[in-house]
Amino acid sequence: MTTTVKNTHTEFHSDKLDVTATSSLSLLLYPEKLIVIAKNQNDSIMGVNSYPFVEQEELEFSLKKDPFISTAKAKATLFVFNECFCLVPGMLFDPNEKDTYLNFSTPIEDHEVFHAGVDNNKTVVVGGLEKSMAKIFSKRIADLTMAHGAVIALDYLLHERSEMLNQEISIVIEDHQIYVAGFSNKELKFFNRFEVSSNQEFLKYTFSVLHQLAFDRMHCKITLFGNLTDINVQEEVLHQYFKNLALSTPKTNQNYLLGAESFKETQKLSAYWTN
Repeated sequence: MTTTVKNTHTEFHSDKLDVTATSSLSLLLYPEKLIVIAKNQNDSIMGVNSYPFVEQEELEFSLKKDPFISTAKAKATLFVFNECFCLVPGMLFDPNEKDTYLNFSTPIEDHEVFHAGVDNNKTVVVGGLEKSMAKIFSKRIADLTMAHGAVIALDYLLHERSEMLNQEISIVIEDHQIYVAGFSNKELKFFNRFEVSSNQEFLKYTFSVLHQLAFDRMHCKITLFGNLTDINVQEEVLHQYFKNLALSTPKTNQNYLLGAESFKETQKLSAYWTN
């Protein structure tokens, strides 16, 4: 496995990397981090670059210097992990009304609004990103599609629902956020995003979801995916409150070239699953 930590970013690259072989890109945009995942024509991950940033200028610099973006000129999907999203039943969804849907859940102004379907388009995830931020990406990447990061979690969890119990909560950790899904009798009844930075905050939101769904915390199965250190939560503390709780490694449909699989060390769902 090849992981390289540099002054400005972290690399997870295959042993024999050829950036000119890049066929497609997945970009994961967090409030203070950008992850670039590069795949070849066989849909195998060749390399991943992770860039922390605080200011937009730092983000622009990373996009400019990233070898996969600057060299390959490949098509890309930008997954945005922020608070601007909502779910719409596929049968009711009208793409011309996507701004209206999003405004119901999150007041938006001067945002680029986009959407993507999951579960054979039975559910549509509508998301938004400030136009100033979206422009940073569109001027560097000609063939760019945008989707909300919730799409990745929902796609995976809905794929796994046939194996779930009658009361189950699944939680996907993404940096300082959690995406919480509640399933009753294998049907999705709740989905939302919360910002978490302590045991107390995690417990507050989890108990709130349990109460809303009328689940029994001593019997409901709670499955966590991701790195607890990203949200400053300790597993031993959680076990004091939840009897049926487990940290789980996601099933995988991602393929890697030799060496690049070190990206799995991050424990991000995207290291295992692509929708």
